[in-house]
Amino acid sequence: MPKLIGGIITIPIVISIISLILNAVLALLLTVTYSTLTKESIVATIQFDKIPDQPKVYIAHLYSENGSKIGDYTIYGDQWRMDAGFIKMEYWANIFGIDSKYTLNRFEGRYKNIQDENSQKHKAYLLESHNIIDTFSFLVDTQYGSSVYQDIKLNTKYTVLKSQTALMVREKKLTTVKDKSFFDKAKEAIGY
Repeated sequence: MPKLIGGIITIPIVISIISLILNAVLALLLTVTYSTLTKESIVATIQFDKIPDQPKVYIAHLYSENGSKIGDYTIYGDQWRMDAGFIKMEYWANIFGIDSKYTLNRFEGRYKNIQDENSQKHKAYLLESHNIIDTFSFLVDTQYGSSVYQDIKLNTKYTVLKSQTALMVREKKLTTVKDKSFFDKAKEAIGY
């Protein structure tokens, strides 16, 4: 009889331990899946300088994902745009670490006003001329283009990111160091 009671008590304990282990494995898989499907990678960063005495003309300083300079480009308009070609992988392939592929195609200025877009000076730049590397077709969901654009703001750093499905952009206002006036320096020297 004591063996029977010990066996009856052991079964729920074993089931509870197995259940805890399965829940931990499922929680780990959910975390890996979520982080893989929401992963973002830096594609480029951009900053602008205004060309004096030329309305809506800027110099764009474009940097790669590792911070090396891609180039400086004259941009016409009050907005900028970056285009990329995408190969989106199946979601199940993303879970196994096979990310979507992209290639940057074009960088250009654009105008908010459509009449300006159709009548003002415009210039586009080819960023990469190679095609996206072909992959196993059963992993590929679709191929398409993706584009981001933003208003041009000075003292702002734009970070262009790639997700599993498209380009996106985040902007960060840069702090500028203002030169202190003679009065501010004097106040600082005497302790005010």
